[in-house]
Amino acid sequence: MNVAQLIPVLLATGAVLVVLTTYPYLATAIAYRDRDNGLSYIVFLMGVAVWNGLFAAQVIDPRPIVKGFFFSIATLGAILAGVGWLLFASTASSTPLLPYQGAVYRFVALLAGLEIALAITNPAHALYWEIAGSSPDILAFTVIEPNVGYWLHTAFLVALFGAGTILFGLAWRRGTDVRYTRSYAMVGAATTVAIVGSNVFVAGTPSVAPLAAGSLTTIGWVQAQQKRYLQLPRPYRWIGDLLQ
Repeated sequence: MNVAQLIPVLLATGAVLVVLTTYPYLATAIAYRDRDNGLSYIVFLMGVAVWNGLFAAQVIDPRPIVKGFFFSIATLGAILAGVGWLLFASTASSTPLLPYQGAVYRFVALLAGLEIALAITNPAHALYWEIAGSSPDILAFTVIEPNVGYWLHTAFLVALFGAGTILFGLAWRRGTDVRYTRSYAMVGAATTVAIVGSNVFVAGTPSVAPLAAGSLTTIGWVQAQQKRYLQLPRPYRWIGDLLQ
């Protein structure tokens, strides 16, 4: 197996590992379901799980049409993750109030619904992308030819992740719960950069953005566990140590 084949396998493996964390993370988040921030985290977690799961699923079938289907559903997961991240950041007790919060929520919901509808129906209008007719490698991810809708989708994701990251960055600068706001701000910025880099330079091919978003869910889980004064499982203790 050469390097070109190994990279997709590693990315897909990482994405599967992110999906496997969904159950313990969700089990913890349910304890906070009576809070807006807890519900927002659940939305974010579900989006990240779909994003990573369908991203990884592309490697299991060599047919471009099947890869394209998985890629489309992964795109919906990315939208849900972006909306969940903004909601999570704007409802956190450590972050400043989001200006015009109600209007922003309604506008984001409208755009997200429109995006989902257009992405699902993309085969009929090809406003987002066109799937290349052949793939040079059985392990390769979807090869697409991006259209205007794809770039609008990229801008929307960058806006969602960027806005949430800015809120945590402001909280970090103010010295509020620095241990976690710093981590959210730094990993959120890395996720935003990964979205730009992946979508612009390698459209529809191997991406680290879903994995970066998965890191954000891990930080949230560690924070929730420690606030509940629970013992972290051994594989996750080093994460808590890094955040100190």
